[in-house]
Formats: sequence, structure tokens, C-alpha cells
Amino acid sequence: MNKYPLKDEPGKSMVVFEKAGQYYGHIIKEKTEKAPAKFVFETQRYGSLELLKADYPSAE
Repeated sequence: MNKYPLKDEPGKSMVVFEKAGQYYGHIIKEKTEKAPAKFVFETQRYGSLELLKADYPSAE
């Protein structure tokens, strides 16, 4: 499992999972003082981590 902040989505992070050689991610809205963290979106499956990160780049 890998987690990183998204480049063009302030306050959101990508959590990456691998299953059967395929990579996919969950976009999570970060928690605030008033609200808990929230699941926003699940990406399609990718054949490599690099392809997923090309579509959903890291802010770092």
C-alpha cells in the first residue's frame, strides 16, 4: 500500500493498492477539524504503478 497527496487536488490523497498484478487507487478527502476523512473515488485498474501515477500525479 502506498499513499501520496495529489498534485491538482489540494486536501486529497491517493491510496494505492495492488491485487493480482493490477494497481488501483482510492482518492480520499483528508480529515478536517469538522469532518472525518472521506472516500471520494476509486480509479480504474492499471497494469503498472507508473501508469496510475501518470494519470494521478503526486504533489511531491
